[in-house]
Amino acid sequence: MSKIEIINRALLKLGEPPISSLNDAAFGKSYELIYEDVKNLLLSSYPWRFAVATKRLARREQMYGDKFMYQLPQDCLLLLKVFACSLKDLTEPRPYALQGYELADNCIISLIDDGVEVEYVRVIHDDTPFPPLFREAIAAKVAAELAMRIKHSLNLKQALENEFLTLVQQAELNNEITKDAELVPDNSWVLVRQVWGD
Repeated sequence: MSKIEIINRALLKLGEPPISSLNDAAFGKSYELIYEDVKNLLLSSYPWRFAVATKRLARREQMYGDKFMYQLPQDCLLLLKVFACSLKDLTEPRPYALQGYELADNCIISLIDDGVEVEYVRVIHDDTPFPPLFREAIAAKVAAELAMRIKHSLNLKQALENEFLTLVQQAELNNEITKDAELVPDNSWVLVRQVWGD
């Protein structure tokens, strides 16, 4: 299902006619902006399994004081876990989740000198392979965001928010959302990239 089809699902929930193009619709660009915001918010607030990726990171030459730096992947929307690992043996299993790291300059900062592996939520540009519950959750949330603007109805907005939460709960029951994400250490900031314009 394409972006415009998901937006049309949202409009259908509001009792509005579908649009054929985001350029032709009176509020097409607003619909698209709200859609992209909601998509990235939904991905980073509830880490859906289809959007979770892992990657081994090589150490940068640049140091951060007396610590080593590992550049986060370009498509990283939300960092979930960091593992200590060796890049010398790529068959080596991840030995343990790393706790003593910081985040700065879009890098992981650590005393580990031979490589780390990250698990993260990635930016998704191709909307067509979204799972059904994720598509419906986006549509419900977009509709809730538009309810006041289009219908001027707080009751409708609340009903759509409830539908959205029900869909998220169903996805959690179906194990489509990871439940084992670790907390980012207290001495670092939560990484949620501003990718709306990418």
